[in-house]
Amino acid sequence: MSGFRQSVVRWFLTTKKTPPVTVVSGRNTADKLYTDILRKNCKAAFIITSKTVRNKGMLDKLTENLTANGIKSAFFSDIVPDPTIENVERGLSVYNENKCDCVIAVGGGSVLDCAKVIALRAANPHVSVKMMSLYVVPCKKSVPIFAVPTTSGTGSEITFFSVITDAKKHKKLPLLSDRYLPEKIVFDSALLENVPQKPTVYAGLDALTHCIEAFISTNAKTFAEDVVSAHEVCRDIFAYLPVVAKEPRNEEARLKMAEAAYKAGLNFRRTGVGFVHAIAHRLGETYHIPHGLACAAVLPHVLEKLLPEAQNRLKRLAVKSGTAKSAEAFIEKIRALERTLGIPENFSEINERDFPVMIRRILSEAATQGCPKRLDAKEIEAILKSLKAD
Repeated sequence: MSGFRQSVVRWFLTTKKTPPVTVVSGRNTADKLYTDILRKNCKAAFIITSKTVRNKGMLDKLTENLTANGIKSAFFSDIVPDPTIENVERGLSVYNENKCDCVIAVGGGSVLDCAKVIALRAANPHVSVKMMSLYVVPCKKSVPIFAVPTTSGTGSEITFFSVITDAKKHKKLPLLSDRYLPEKIVFDSALLENVPQKPTVYAGLDALTHCIEAFISTNAKTFAEDVVSAHEVCRDIFAYLPVVAKEPRNEEARLKMAEAAYKAGLNFRRTGVGFVHAIAHRLGETYHIPHGLACAAVLPHVLEKLLPEAQNRLKRLAVKSGTAKSAEAFIEKIRALERTLGIPENFSEINERDFPVMIRRILSEAATQGCPKRLDAKEIEAILKSLKAD
């Protein structure tokens, strides 16, 4: 990221004071979204979701209620795990063909990211995704979005960020905007309980990483109001993630995890993250290791390297969350939680020949974040070696 772009991002984040978004939780709450859509005087809803959610009929009641209240609906499920410009443009085309005027996004981070950008493109048809990624192009507010997250981890439902891939150039385009925040966020336990165990665990540990990296960031003082709930996020993830891993239909635990992931999104949406994510991103793009799994494996190693600079903040988070009494004990608690959840410590895919490129990209990404300590190439290499299977 160029120095100019860093300055733009910094300016954007320090000037944004967005109003709170309405959040509701409960069973079958998504089925009642027709009331909000009627309130916005919308006539045709564009439902963006995964093929799994659609094919299993999990939104049948929602569409029945929309139809019964005179609201037309159209589905779009052609979204890959790392959504592309082509996904966005195809979705926009279907949106326009069906003369839709609002978006309902039901899914995980990829679906939510894609839906946010489609909604923004619908309101700004002459501004391309590439132009939006420049940050400096003014955009009108997106068409109304109603977000229904089905995984509890990314926080995409409340963050300013979306990532769209330029498949032709094999390049990720980060978008930064406050113009595509949803009208309403719905946590529906009937949808959340259908997420398999591994994605549930990986998403939860991604949320834990968001909250910890945000709290120890040097930006946390500037955005103190954003990280005020970090201790609640830690407390609830430690308490409820093991529960949903064993009891996927535990409604209380599912909703607690959804709320924790949402709060973690608030925690990091202006503070940013740090070296854990910078390393995890490389593990994902190089070896296709799932993002939450990569974050989980990297987290304790990075936290150890950040001592003593991050020690006071980590201790404060550990004590306030009731997790541990010291930074060191907190890191061990994280390791214990990950062992309980079956997170591996090593990966056979990792190869030392990839380290030079990975390290260069890690340092480049982390340079834009508020890391409490700048790890050097040798420290990063040591972390990567510790993750490599013998």
